[in-house]
Amino acid sequence: MSEAPDDAPERLRDELIRRIQAGVPLVPAPFRALGEDVGASEASVLEVLGGLRDEGILREISAVLEGSALGYESALVAGEVGPDDLERVAEVVSGHPTVTHNYERNHRFNLWFTVAVPPSMGIEPTLAALARASGVERFHPLRRTATFKIGVNFDPKTRKNRTLAVAGGAVEPVDASERDRRCFRALQTPLPLVAFPFTALARDAGVSEDELLGFARGHLGGAIRRYVGTLRHRKLGVCANAMVVWRVPEADVEAVGSRLAEVPEVSHCYTRETVPEFPYSLYSMLHGPDPASCRKLADELAQEIGADDYAVLFSTREFKKTRLRYFLPELDEWWAAHALST
Repeated sequence: MSEAPDDAPERLRDELIRRIQAGVPLVPAPFRALGEDVGASEASVLEVLGGLRDEGILREISAVLEGSALGYESALVAGEVGPDDLERVAEVVSGHPTVTHNYERNHRFNLWFTVAVPPSMGIEPTLAALARASGVERFHPLRRTATFKIGVNFDPKTRKNRTLAVAGGAVEPVDASERDRRCFRALQTPLPLVAFPFTALARDAGVSEDELLGFARGHLGGAIRRYVGTLRHRKLGVCANAMVVWRVPEADVEAVGSRLAEVPEVSHCYTRETVPEFPYSLYSMLHGPDPASCRKLADELAQEIGADDYAVLFSTREFKKTRLRYFLPELDEWWAAHALST
């Protein structure tokens, strides 16, 4: 029997990084299935993934849920905060259970965060409560109006985003029962790195493993957008990202958005609502090894699409970054504590 090549462990590591970003099998023994796909043992897969977790590269494996299908409203939010108050305000904002990404960016609007809430709470009332709690005059919601691309699958060798497909259409809404909510909560819980990881998740949901997996497969591509591993991309060498916002004539938005979605370095491309103080309607997230490469690509794209009004916003501080979880009891507690205080 010939010996395995010296680079076999590294090749397995790289292939698993690619595979889990694309999807993790919804079967009782997903790591055995991954191993069969890449020609490795289940034990080797678990060892590699455990190492990636310990290195801080693997954030988690879990379901990415589609909030609109679950009745949630979401928005990217911009705030203008005095420099001396920024950390304090960011801490208040980060305390909201469904604020997932919270950054300082290099702009007059220097605090940017995402939030999602059920209609019973609403984006505007939630932001009004956050403004009261933090002492900020106003936060500006910038809702997504169209999606051209959502996809992150960075190659560990090239550092390029391998996802080229544009986003799909609207997802059918789900009228979630209490059992459904328990299943969604279980599936958005980080998957344990053990041989049969769905056993414990199913137990927590009060259903059998077969029921949980059948539920997951039935909603995959709908209320469950993907079941994937998410990574800390800076640990892979993708050390910079820029939110590039474009002011594009309405008649050109479709063509320009579709073109930006084709660029490998672009992971997300949307249109959003505007406010008078921030008239940019088209957003693209660019990734690269350093800020200079992101800025250079933005300038090249501007030349190509004929845009002369755009801004390149870098995140200068990360206050919070986590996967969005739905149906959280903590959200009801936050609402009761904050929303009715006037």
